[in-house]
Amino acid sequence: MNNTKNFSQILLHRVLPIVLGIIVGYFIYSCFLMERLPYFSTSKAEYFVSILCLAGSIVGCTVIFELIINRAISYFLFFLLCVLYFAMLLIVLFMRYPLPERVFVFNPLTGLFDAFSGRQMLIQSLLNLLVFIPIGFFVKKLPYLKLLLFSVCLSLLIEVIQIVFRLGFFDSFDILLYVIGIHLGYLIFQKLKLPIQKRNMRSSPK
Repeated sequence: MNNTKNFSQILLHRVLPIVLGIIVGYFIYSCFLMERLPYFSTSKAEYFVSILCLAGSIVGCTVIFELIINRAISYFLFFLLCVLYFAMLLIVLFMRYPLPERVFVFNPLTGLFDAFSGRQMLIQSLLNLLVFIPIGFFVKKLPYLKLLLFSVCLSLLIEVIQIVFRLGFFDSFDILLYVIGIHLGYLIFQKLKLPIQKRNMRSSPK
C-alpha cells in the first residue's frame, strides 16, 4: 500500500505538473507566441529565439501548475525559468536589425499617441511594460528610493545601448514603460510570496 501511495503521490506532485506544463506550454507557443516572434538579423538567431520561447512557455506553465498542485515550486524550475527569462530579455532587446539612422523621441506623449495608433503598436507597448514586471522580483527588498534609481538607470541604459548600436529608437515613452513595469513587479512580489523549495526533488511532497 505504501509503495502504491508513494507512486500516486509522485505522479500527482511531480509528473502531472510537467505533463500539463508541456501540453499547455506548447499550445500557448503554437497558437500565440509563434506568430508574434520578432524578426532578427539572422535565421540562426530567429531559430534560437523560437526554441527559447517554446522552452520558456513550457517551463512557465509547469511552474504555474506546480504552484497550483503543490503550492510551491522547485528551486531547479525557478532557476531555469530565470535563466530563460534573462536570455530572452537580452535577445529581444538587443538582437534586432540595425536601423539606418539614429532616432530620438524625447516627448513621451509622442510614444503614448503612437501606442494607440494601431493594434500592433498597442501590443508592443503592453509587452514593453509586461516584460519588465519579473525584474521586480529581484529588487523587491530594495527601499523605494533605491528601486526608483535602479529602474530609471536600467531603463536609460537599455535605451542608450539601443541607440548607440542603432538597435531601436531612443524613446522616452519606452523608458517610462520599463520603469512602470519594474514598479508593478516590485509591488506584486512584495505582496505575493513565491514558495520556492530548496529541498531534494526526490523527497516526497508534503
